[in-house]
Amino acid sequence: CNSFGDLMVGIGFDMHKLAEGETLILGGVKLDSKIGTVAHSDGDVVLHSIIDALLGAAGLGDIGDHFPDTDQKYKNADSSLLTKEVVGMIDKKGMYIVNIDCTIVLEKPKLSAHKNSIKEKVAEICGIKSDQVNIKATTNEKTGFIGRGEGIVVHSVCELQKSE
Repeated sequence: CNSFGDLMVGIGFDMHKLAEGETLILGGVKLDSKIGTVAHSDGDVVLHSIIDALLGAAGLGDIGDHFPDTDQKYKNADSSLLTKEVVGMIDKKGMYIVNIDCTIVLEKPKLSAHKNSIKEKVAEICGIKSDQVNIKATTNEKTGFIGRGEGIVVHSVCELQKSE
């Protein structure tokens, strides 16, 4: 099952505003922070980006197709559960996750002490080994809305393979 047609790559992106008094959840890990994401669901930008990458690789549309923010059913939804649902969709298509790579762009709080716990939690949620997940964190060098502490962006890439 190593021919070119058996591998599928997806790219994910998510962005949220940040505000004081909101909760900051990244990859299923709730961080102790004075600021958090403003969102319809729990605002987990890491999992939202991963969901889009997974759906894209599987040819299943995007997060809005499956979990629209116009649906009250998803108000304050736990993104871990949504991610598990997407992993189930991929499984039903006869595919599995090869790897996930994420870059979190955030000025504050610094994430170096949290990257490993985020990596471990993402692997757990997706039902894969932690060495199949990579979490990177960077700043926007104090430029733009991210640099001013007004928002957070996550880019994700994943690879899926068809099961034999």
